[in-house]
Amino acid sequence: MQSDLIFKANELLDPADYPESQRELIGDLNKKLDLIMGIITGLGKEYHTIWLVDRRDLTMRLYRSTGENTSRGAIDIGNRRDNYDRAITEYIDTYVVDRSENVQREVKSEVVLENIKDGALYTVDYMRMGDDGHISYHQMAFALAGEPEEAEYFILAFRDIDKSIRKHIADKLYLREQLDIVAALSRDYYNIFKIDINTGQVVILKLDGYVTKGMDKPGEKKYPYDVLCRQYVTDRVYSEDQAAMFKAMCFETVCAKVKELEEYVSSYRVIDNGEIHYYQFTYLPLNPVNLNSGILAAFKNVDDIVESAREREALAILAETDIMTGILNRGSGERKVKDAIANGRTGMFCILDIDDFKHTNDSYGHDVGDKVIRSIAEIISNEFRERDIVFRLGGDEYAVFAFGINDEESGRSTVERVFKKIRELDIPELGEYKISVSAGAAIMGVESKPDFEELYKRADAGVYRCKEIDGCAVAFHDSEIYTEKELEEENV
Repeated sequence: MQSDLIFKANELLDPADYPESQRELIGDLNKKLDLIMGIITGLGKEYHTIWLVDRRDLTMRLYRSTGENTSRGAIDIGNRRDNYDRAITEYIDTYVVDRSENVQREVKSEVVLENIKDGALYTVDYMRMGDDGHISYHQMAFALAGEPEEAEYFILAFRDIDKSIRKHIADKLYLREQLDIVAALSRDYYNIFKIDINTGQVVILKLDGYVTKGMDKPGEKKYPYDVLCRQYVTDRVYSEDQAAMFKAMCFETVCAKVKELEEYVSSYRVIDNGEIHYYQFTYLPLNPVNLNSGILAAFKNVDDIVESAREREALAILAETDIMTGILNRGSGERKVKDAIANGRTGMFCILDIDDFKHTNDSYGHDVGDKVIRSIAEIISNEFRERDIVFRLGGDEYAVFAFGINDEESGRSTVERVFKKIRELDIPELGEYKISVSAGAAIMGVESKPDFEELYKRADAGVYRCKEIDGCAVAFHDSEIYTEKELEEENV
């Protein structure tokens, strides 16, 4: 099979170079070549690799390959095989990782030719494993290279559709999640509203409880949120709580809290026929990544759970807490990080491992070792923000998911603050011996969105790279190692 280009742009034959009797034939040939070039040029805007296949004997020639998203092994298969069916069979056996038998049937030459015989574009989507082991959504496209009755070749083109497919899946999941959120709220909350963060206007989704003056039944009618909020607090909230609730429920506070916490929840007291009752409000975004989608506001009576609320809160905290350090334990920490990722949150995931901790335990005793573990946990907890997820993986390892740290430079600056506090750590029993940690970090950004397991692997690999360095050091995924001295100089 030949891999040279069968045609090249701007290389049409010049009729003037041929006898007059042949010029008409040369002109017809140029028209055919021009048509083929037009079809291929159109596909070339989206497809990274294009082959031309002879309809008669199914021999193949590589027309173009941009290199981007092109598998070198796939090109080699095409060059080694002398027939389309043999080449495509080997390609699918090697690279297609889902429903490969179906794909094999869909791309047989007789099936392809039947689907494109009238000039239609025929596509087949599949999941491909690249030469680097990365799995992504891909597409093969087939089209005649010319008019149906005249085309001597058909085109086989490849493109990466991973981003568009994953966005489509994410969009469908997002819409499903929003319906689930509203349905879940409707089971427990009397009143549910949707707030436009840009205009501060409200649309009623559900209205079963107390109706603020001026409000109508659910529908598309819009109301000013702050006017309704003031009316509600004045009419319903217990006098001693009103000042706090005016501030807690005002539009500016709600927007700020939802941006910070994603779910803004608080309880308060209302007065009803002279009796005090406990209520709860919940504000949460329809889409945590884009608040322009709106904020849901829901209100319900919680009289029946107030009595045991404190006891349940204590039990929940106990279940989530690492007893020795007081920070989250591994199970609760991992669950919170996975939830954050599922909700589209971005940030830095970092693992920190105390260096040569066995030496500390063996040389200074387990009591001193426990003191080191608690001290490092306190430093990490203090240097990251309250909203960040800080937890103990077990033994001498810790992990953090720091929201909003979306680039390596910001991550290095944050980790350097931790290293500085560790350098200043004073544990009398250790004497001159200094504690250090090895850290690995990975960024969950807007563009790069690995799952938790992949984030963990990337960060953990960074920890092992840093174990070869004396003193505190951090390695970001696919980046160099930064020592505590280098970080200190960088932040001076």
